[in-house]
Amino acid sequence: IALSQVPPNLVHAILATEDRRFYDHYGVDLRGIARAAYFLLTRGTREQGGSTITMQVARNFFLTREKNLIRKLNEILLALKIEQELTKDEILGLYLNKVYFGKRAYGVQSAAEVYYGTTVDKLTLAQMAMIAGLPQAPTRINPLNDPEAALKRRKHVLDRMLNYEYISQEQYDEAVNQPISAKYHQHPVELDAPYVAEMVRQSLYEQYGEDAYTLGLVVYTTINSEHQRAANEALRRGLMEYDQRHGYRGHIAKWTVPPNKAPLPLPEWLAKLRTIPRYADFVPGVVTETDAEKITVLTTTGQYVEVPFKQLQWARPGARKPAEVANIGHVIYVYPQEDKTWRLGQVPKASAALVSLNPDTGAITSVGGGFDYYHSNFNRATQAERQPGSSFKPFIYATALSEGFTLSSLINDAPFVYVDPVSGAQWRPQNHSHKFNGPMRLRPSLTKSQNVVAVRLLQAIGVPKLIEFSKKVGFNTEKFPPFLSLALGTASVTPLELAAGYCVFANGGYAVKPYFIDVVRDYQGRLMYQAPPPEKNPVLSPQVAYLMSSVLQDVVQTGTARRALSLGRQDLAGKTGTTNDKLDAWYSGFNRDIVATAWVGFDEPKTLGEYGAQAALPMWMYFMEKVLKDKPEHVPPQPEGIVTARIDPYSGLLAHDGQVDAIYELFVENQLPAQSTGRSSYLADEEAYVNEDMREHSNYYDYDDDGWLPEHLF
Repeated sequence: IALSQVPPNLVHAILATEDRRFYDHYGVDLRGIARAAYFLLTRGTREQGGSTITMQVARNFFLTREKNLIRKLNEILLALKIEQELTKDEILGLYLNKVYFGKRAYGVQSAAEVYYGTTVDKLTLAQMAMIAGLPQAPTRINPLNDPEAALKRRKHVLDRMLNYEYISQEQYDEAVNQPISAKYHQHPVELDAPYVAEMVRQSLYEQYGEDAYTLGLVVYTTINSEHQRAANEALRRGLMEYDQRHGYRGHIAKWTVPPNKAPLPLPEWLAKLRTIPRYADFVPGVVTETDAEKITVLTTTGQYVEVPFKQLQWARPGARKPAEVANIGHVIYVYPQEDKTWRLGQVPKASAALVSLNPDTGAITSVGGGFDYYHSNFNRATQAERQPGSSFKPFIYATALSEGFTLSSLINDAPFVYVDPVSGAQWRPQNHSHKFNGPMRLRPSLTKSQNVVAVRLLQAIGVPKLIEFSKKVGFNTEKFPPFLSLALGTASVTPLELAAGYCVFANGGYAVKPYFIDVVRDYQGRLMYQAPPPEKNPVLSPQVAYLMSSVLQDVVQTGTARRALSLGRQDLAGKTGTTNDKLDAWYSGFNRDIVATAWVGFDEPKTLGEYGAQAALPMWMYFMEKVLKDKPEHVPPQPEGIVTARIDPYSGLLAHDGQVDAIYELFVENQLPAQSTGRSSYLADEEAYVNEDMREHSNYYDYDDDGWLPEHLF
C-alpha cells in the first residue's frame, strides 16, 4: 500500500520504536550505533541493534539476517546508497510493505489482516502499537505465541509515542489498558483441494521461480467445486469401505487404567491424545466408558462422543457387546457420519486416486490424490504410474476398428501360447475365469473383458499400431513395453493420463491435453496468463469413437460394470481394470459431459484381493452420483456414416432372411460384413474349437479350414 494509506499513528508508532531520527539522518544513525556498542560492551547483550529503517530495508531486500561484522558493513554501505537514490518517504514506504511481522505477515497491511482481520485504516491505537512492536522479534513477542511478552512490548511502544508527544495522555491511558484482541485470521478456504493447490504451486514455481512467492499472484483454476467435494468424499468413502471389508486391525494404543478407579479421564490423557495425528475426518480418541449399547470416547478436541454398537460391529461381526470391540483405555479413531452419529474408524492402508475432466476441453474439474494430503502429499492422480490392466483394452479395440475390424469380427477365445524366439520361454495368458469361449465377436469380448481375445487382437493389428495410436491420445509411450503383454495393460500410466485417454471416446474422437490453470493475474489485476483455447486434435474417426462409446455402455449394461446400473442412468459407459495378482484396481468411465478415473492400490504394491469392479467402481459411482444428480442423461450423438444391421450372433456375418436369432449391430456404413450362409450352428459343439489338443499349439491358431470363417479369426 502507498505510504499515504498508512494511518499517521501507525507511522508514528513505527518511527518511535524503530528509528526516531529517521528523517534526520542519512541512512546511518551514529548515535544509534554508539548506543548499541555501549550495551554490547557494558552488558554483553545486543539489546540495541543500531539499525535504522534504511538499514533494515537494505537487509530485507538484499542481505541475510546473519549477525556478523561483514553483513553489518554491507548493510551500512547499502543504506547510504539507498539514501542517495530514494526519498525518505519512498524508503519508509518500502519498509512498511516489506518488514516481517510474524505469522507469514510481510508488511503492515498483511499484519493488520493476519492479526485483526481488517485493513490498516481500521486499526485502533492499541492494535497499531502491537503491530509496531513486532519487527524486533516477530516470533518471540508475538501476541499469539506469548501474550505476556507482547503486552510488555506494546506498552513500550505506547510509552515512546507518549514521550515523543505523538499521542495524548488520554489516548495512552485508553490504549494501554486494552486487552489483547489479536487472533489468527486466514483467507477463508472455499474448497478443500490441497492436491490441486500444490499442483498450482509447482506450476507457478516452474514458470516464475522464487518470484512466484512474492508477486502476489491470483490464480483461477478449472476446478469445479461441486466435483471436487464429490471427489473428496467418494475417494475417502471408497477407501474406508475397502479397508473395513478387510478387517479391523485393532486399537492403536492401550492406556492403563489405574486400579484405584480414579476418575476418568486422567489429566494426562488429553495431552497424550493431542500428540496423535488426525487423518481426514478421523479424530483420535480414548474410550472412557462402555455399556450395553455404546461406548463413550474422549476426542482430541476435548469433546465426548458416543459411538453406537451398530457403528462398531463391522470391526467384530460376532461381537455381542461394545466392550468386545473397544474397551476403556483403548485409543481409537472415530469419525462423524452424515446422520451426525459417530463410527469407529481405521486409517486405510491402501491408497487411491480420483480425477475428472471435461472431455471437450481437457479442463480438470477435480483431483483426489490420496486419503489425506497432510499425511502424504504424493499426488497419486498425477504422479502414480501404475499398470492399468483391462481398463487399457478399449485403446486396443479402437485401434482395431480404425484398422478395418468391426464389432462383429470374430476372434478365437482359445488357449494361446507365445514362445519367445530367443529364450524359448512360453507365455500363456489366461482369462480371469480360466475358461475359453471359442470364437467371439469384438463387442461381447470387450464387454466380458476376455484377455485372450485382446492378446490375439493385438497380435493381429500389431503392437506398433497400438503404440502409435496411444501416443496420439496422449500417453507417454516411451514407457510402454513393445510386447503383446500390452493387451493386458502392462504399460505404466497415471490416472490422469487414463482419464484423458477416455475423453477420446466421450467427445467424438479428439485427443485433449489436460490443464488446471485457467487465468493468472498479478496483485493489481493485470493478466499474466490465459489458458489457450483447447486444440481439436482428431485421433479417431467420429464413427469409431461412437462405436467404442456404444461398446463401453454395454460394459455397464451387461458386463463387468453392471453394478453401476444402480445409478439408474442409461448414459454411462466405461471399463474396469485389474492387474495381475490384483495389485491395482481401476474404473474409467464417462457420459458425454464428464470423464472420471478411479484407482485403488497400495503405494508399495501388494495384492488388494479385489477386482476393479469391487474396489474402484464404487468410488467412481459415488462421484458420478453426486455430480450428475438432477442432470439430464447425455450420450454421445450418433454421427453420420453409422448404420445398423442384423447379424448372425455366432458368425458375425449379416443375418440371412428369416433368421430368428439374429441381433442388431452397429457398423461404419462401408464396412458391412458378408452375408451369412446359415451355418452358425457350427459353434454348438464348443469342444470342437476349445479342447485339450489346442493347448499343445504354440503361437496362434487359425480355424478357417472350411473356407468361410472371417480372415480376422485368430
